[in-house]
Amino acid sequence: MRKTTSILFLCALMSFSNINAQETEMGIFNHLAAGASVGTTGLSFNMATPVSKYLAVNASIDWMPDFHRTDNIQYYLYQDLTEYGLGKWDSGTRELTMKGGTGRVQGAVVFNVYPFANADFYVAAGAYFGGNKVLDMNGFSDKLVDDINDIKYLYGRVADYYQTIGKETPQIPADYAEMMQSKGYVNAYIETNAFRPYLGIGYGRVVPTSRLAFNCELGIQFSGKYKLASDNCSDAVLSILGIEHKYADTLDDLNKLKCYPVLKLRLAGRIF
Repeated sequence: MRKTTSILFLCALMSFSNINAQETEMGIFNHLAAGASVGTTGLSFNMATPVSKYLAVNASIDWMPDFHRTDNIQYYLYQDLTEYGLGKWDSGTRELTMKGGTGRVQGAVVFNVYPFANADFYVAAGAYFGGNKVLDMNGFSDKLVDDINDIKYLYGRVADYYQTIGKETPQIPADYAEMMQSKGYVNAYIETNAFRPYLGIGYGRVVPTSRLAFNCELGIQFSGKYKLASDNCSDAVLSILGIEHKYADTLDDLNKLKCYPVLKLRLAGRIF
């Protein structure tokens, strides 16, 4: 009995010493871990280091593959030129094909707080940045080029006539003038804030106490308001070409929550 008690006491002492060794080895930046994960932000690669046994810092790059999509958008252009003696002009119903995808790259810095030193449960807080375009679409239409040329020709005739009678030339409507600058190329994208706070919970050590560890995390990016924008078209042109209407429902759905769910399944390995 005395021998059994001694053995149990020795095992307990060894376990306690091992725990203390693990606790004390997680000091300020004295270890470095690398990890790879898959989830709702795409493929992620991260580096993590401990600050203490209760806190670790995790930095990641998240790459979302470019899942392609094609949208056919109908538009109808119209100008009433009867006051200039040229009647009414319209393009008829046209179709503009937009192609693009959801590919984006975003970075993150997250602090993992472990409330209990020897437990793997943690609370995550930090922010994601970059990758603010969640859908990027581009299109070109020969028909749109033809329509732009028709409008230029018509207003050219108006200008010629007004010059002959010595009156000031009427200006092309601003939205149509802006559309002419596009030269048939149209870009549109849905974007959100470039800086997005993040909160989450998870299980597993981002800096493993052994060489390898599995980690899962569930959280939310607080994205803010989603909006439609363009690199070469004003809001008025996006409206004229029917693009604003095309993505109105998508924007409404995104703005009901103004957040993005994050789920990551990660395998982490300690480098040193």
